[in-house]
Amino acid sequence: MTDALGIDLKFIAIQAIGFLILMFILIKYAFGPIYALLAQRQTTIQGNLDEAQKRRDDMVHLQTDYQQRLVKIEDEARDKVQAAVKEAQAARDEILAKANADREAIVARGSEEMQRERDKALASMRDEIAELAFQAANRAVRGNLPASAQSQLISEVVAGISAGKLAQNGSAA
Repeated sequence: MTDALGIDLKFIAIQAIGFLILMFILIKYAFGPIYALLAQRQTTIQGNLDEAQKRRDDMVHLQTDYQQRLVKIEDEARDKVQAAVKEAQAARDEILAKANADREAIVARGSEEMQRERDKALASMRDEIAELAFQAANRAVRGNLPASAQSQLISEVVAGISAGKLAQNGSAA
């Protein structure tokens, strides 16, 4: 039957042996180095991927560290601003307290000055009244004034005293 189909078994066997020898040579000398090269390439690629993953992890760690530092710096800045605000408020309170103390001292000095001026004006008025009384008494004694003239003189002295009080009250107010 193989003759009827034109198949020569010897030729097929030689072809099969040649194919097997060719396959052995290809596997040993061609496919082996190709497989080794592919394995080396796979190892290199895996190493590069591992290195990239390591760098990515380092980058994520650095980013997290940076964000934590940034938050810490913001907290420190906020604390410094709050401390500066408190310090400014304390300085403002101190300045206001000093201003109030100065104001009270000025008011007290003004009140004391006013009291001295008032006392001085009263002493001056007493001296003036005494002088007017002395002058009236002196006129009455020198001239032996009649009763009507003495009464008029006393009225003038009283009017002078009243005018002095009015003038004094007007300047004291």
